[in-house]
Amino acid sequence: MNNKITIVTPSLNQGKFIERAIKSVLSQKGDFFIDYIIADGGSIDNSVEIIRKYDDLLKEKKYSIGCSGIDFKWWSMSDKGQSDAINQGLKIAKGDILAWINCDDYYEPGAFEFIMKKFKENPDIDLIYGDCYQIKMGSEKSILKPEKINFDKMLNTGYQLDQPAVFFTKRILDKVGLLDEGLHYAMDFDLWLKILKTGKTLYVPKALATFELWSECKGIKYEKRFSVETRKVCRKYDKNFLSKRNVSMFLGKFGIVKYFKIKSPKCYQLCKNCVLFFYH
Repeated sequence: MNNKITIVTPSLNQGKFIERAIKSVLSQKGDFFIDYIIADGGSIDNSVEIIRKYDDLLKEKKYSIGCSGIDFKWWSMSDKGQSDAINQGLKIAKGDILAWINCDDYYEPGAFEFIMKKFKENPDIDLIYGDCYQIKMGSEKSILKPEKINFDKMLNTGYQLDQPAVFFTKRILDKVGLLDEGLHYAMDFDLWLKILKTGKTLYVPKALATFELWSECKGIKYEKRFSVETRKVCRKYDKNFLSKRNVSMFLGKFGIVKYFKIKSPKCYQLCKNCVLFFYH
């Protein structure tokens, strides 16, 4: 391991948030190097001005850093969307540990030092995920603790990891490939499945990042599109029409499961036991 962590930030007209994200990366302290890449898609707000400010501060050595060194790269040009922007950064990553942080999310202090230590202690691990704080529509921070997952569980349930609190190795990315640029909402879910299918993961009970849900964020504004793409990704990995996931999704689509659960709980439990027995 080369003691370097690469972080990519995809950016497009997020001047309201981007400075907070940048500072959360550059302010990380510890015995490691940071390779920070901002892939801006041609913002027309004040995003580029903010990015350039930190580039200048670093070049002029006017920004106090607490790590072993920072390599800061950025550009502003049109791209094919968020997945493409992240891939552009990952393709030139210098670190053996990788992650991306969106403009409206940010890392918690000490996150990088903790993650680097965990990867060194567990050299066979390909992906580490931790707890994540959430700020929903300006509310106070609440903590989200993920379930322990594996490939089958994620595929069968559509369970999503909190992306800002996920870090993975360049080694596994070289093995499974970059983000699917045909996906614009569930590209992280797809990547986690690819990694889970062949790699080893580790959960750490520590809050590593914070993500914010606000009225114009993708998770709120395009919630239905996330669901559609998630189902599309699941179908890619599960061709069995009669799989537990597909049967459950089919019944749920017509409200059958919910109806029996409310109107006839005994019938619901009987059917549930039959399904569990059949798929045991």
